Amino acid sequence: MGQACIAGSRIYVQEGIYDKFLEGFTEHAKELTKSIGGPFDEGVQHGPQVSKVQYERVMGYISSGKSDGAKVHIGGERFGEQGYFIKPTIFVDAKPEMKIMQEEIFGPVCSIVKFHTEEEVTEWANDTTYGLAANVLTESSSRAIRMANNLEAGGIYVNCAQSVEVCVPFGGYKQSGIGRELGEAALETYTQVKAVHINIGQVL
Repeated sequence: MGQACIAGSRIYVQEGIYDKFLEGFTEHAKELTKSIGGPFDEGVQHGPQVSKVQYERVMGYISSGKSDGAKVHIGGERFGEQGYFIKPTIFVDAKPEMKIMQEEIFGPVCSIVKFHTEEEVTEWANDTTYGLAANVLTESSSRAIRMANNLEAGGIYVNCAQSVEVCVPFGGYKQSGIGRELGEAALETYTQVKAVHINIGQVL
């Protein structure tokens, strides 16, 4: 349903593989649309939004994307007459300053954007007040390390996504929360530091 804190709603694809990627991703979205239903129904892969408030919030983002000039490639509308189901939605031609590119949607909505250079996509990816997680998919290990260092996010997933490990700290940069969960770093959240200063020699 896209209701995940590290859902990838901005997808940047290098121009050389953009068309092929968009074609494959579109087919995946169509398959999800065929398997919409209640979360406990057999075979369902895509469920509803958690509430009417969340449904209306996500639909508001979709309306914003349309009015800002992004193009709905697939989806962008309600599914069925009951419940709060939204068809998996892909935007194309989105610009960095658009609301759908600047805020967390928490719904089945993403924008697929074509980029040319590594420097360009790094700048776009960091152009947001949020920074919880980022995924880097590449065949080059040096590029993966370089991108991981340059991206302003608390968690970087290379050639994988949402692969949270219990021993590895989880948390964000900028407006994506305070502190860390998981790993040794999480202990600081539950620790209160006290400083005690005792004069053992100085005459007051």
